[in-house]
Amino acid sequence: MSSLPRGEVLASTTRRNVLVGAASAAAYAVLGKPALAQERPTVTVTTYGGIFEKTIRERVIPDFEAKHPFKVNLVVSDDGDVLAKLVVARGRPPFDAVMIDHETAIMMNEADLLAPDQSAKLPRVAEAYKSMVPPACAVYGMTIYKFDLVYRTTAFQTPPTSWNDLWRPNLTIGVPYVGQPYGMTFLYLAALLNGGSASNLDPGFAAIKRLSRFKIYSNVGQGLTLFQQGEIDAAFYYAHRGQQMIAMGLPVARAQPREGVYAQRTGVQIAKGARNMAGALAWVDFCLSPSVQGPLAEQFYSPANKTVPIPADKAQYFVTGDEAVAQLIDPPWTELLPQRDALIEQWRKEIG
Repeated sequence: MSSLPRGEVLASTTRRNVLVGAASAAAYAVLGKPALAQERPTVTVTTYGGIFEKTIRERVIPDFEAKHPFKVNLVVSDDGDVLAKLVVARGRPPFDAVMIDHETAIMMNEADLLAPDQSAKLPRVAEAYKSMVPPACAVYGMTIYKFDLVYRTTAFQTPPTSWNDLWRPNLTIGVPYVGQPYGMTFLYLAALLNGGSASNLDPGFAAIKRLSRFKIYSNVGQGLTLFQQGEIDAAFYYAHRGQQMIAMGLPVARAQPREGVYAQRTGVQIAKGARNMAGALAWVDFCLSPSVQGPLAEQFYSPANKTVPIPADKAQYFVTGDEAVAQLIDPPWTELLPQRDALIEQWRKEIG
């Protein structure tokens, strides 16, 4: 991924008897109020670590459980771990709903690991940007990660206006590892700038090797550390993380290059064969709501729900509005993802 610090340790998983769960859900539908806590079926969901886990655990789950007849079992995981577990447990998934990136969901769909589109059963879909929910997006969107050219102001005599400014002389550039989705996006961008394409990424490799100096980081947390320690001057980097560094008082700024703004989309999906489909649907619809996306917006994560209020004095930090969201550039993942293993091997040989 994605790109935020994500926990690797899984919480213990427990599940109620399926028949009891079904009866409890049916009782809720008839009575219109939550069943007793001990009768509640469990819905097992995943989340990323860091801010996501803290927000989901402290602010989202209590609200969800107060409004729905389900008990949430939260598992902290990342895209790779979720994908691996769904592959191993094909047909008997350990999770009902998962938090994943759009590009990972594409792979999962191709592997027949996700439930068919459930948009018709999710009222909150109507509040989301069309590009953030199926069929345009492979997940039910929660957040939009915009990439800016984040740079140290002391390293640039004039502000950058193009992605090509990363190749100015005497700069040390942070380069995301190609095994991460946004590392692959940067390689694709570097290829486009130098006459390449999704099917010809060699110009991207050559361009990276032409950087005056560069340091590779494998996740967004490592990139943040490099910025904090003054070890890199600029990077193709998450806009909201750049804004957080500005808020911390670091001498950095954000630029939106004229060639266009790239983005990564994150949301939730339902595992094929989910044991608690009713709970999964309720969770996904709740994740589409301002109740979840509002608290995340407080951390500068751009919401997929158009109704989430954004303070006017902070609007410049977010991607909002149908036009702005529609203009975000999404790499051609159906062409890039099949090359992933070969690209990692080429990276190992040529970049290190």
